[in-house]
Amino acid sequence: MALLPYGLQPGRLIRRTALRRGLSGTNIFWSSVAGILLGQGSYVRSQAIRRSLIGGSRSWQVLAGFMIVKEAASSAGKQPEYLGKQKVGVGSLLRLTTEKPMTKRQQKAAGVTKASVKAQASADVAAAWAKKAATNPKRKVVRRAEKTAIMAAADRRAADKRAGKRAS
Repeated sequence: MALLPYGLQPGRLIRRTALRRGLSGTNIFWSSVAGILLGQGSYVRSQAIRRSLIGGSRSWQVLAGFMIVKEAASSAGKQPEYLGKQKVGVGSLLRLTTEKPMTKRQQKAAGVTKASVKAQASADVAAAWAKKAATNPKRKVVRRAEKTAIMAAADRRAADKRAGKRAS
């Protein structure tokens, strides 16, 4: 249960004030907040750039500077990295991504490469198929287990080869 009534929560107050003062009023700050809250960040950004460069408005220059710094900071942060996907059984797919990517320095210290992670994942899939082939020795399942084992070995060799190049 909320400690404050719905109408008095800070987010609701800010939104209401931005809509009242920004859309109907001439206040630059509240109009930019209203534009951002309504999902029109591109409109606010274009207005800030146009009015600060062409119009020479100091307040729009400050707003444009804040928006540029915010965008630069968000693009500088690391995003989850897609490593690959593998079909596992009927109607199920395993998608492998990193949760929080390590920095280059952390990867080098740990000896982790994209190839080694991919090799480990394919080895896990091969082990799962080998277990399935042991319990269900049908020809199709055994062939799939052999195929995934060969692919896992190739991935491991590639990872080892890349690790050897980096070590020397």
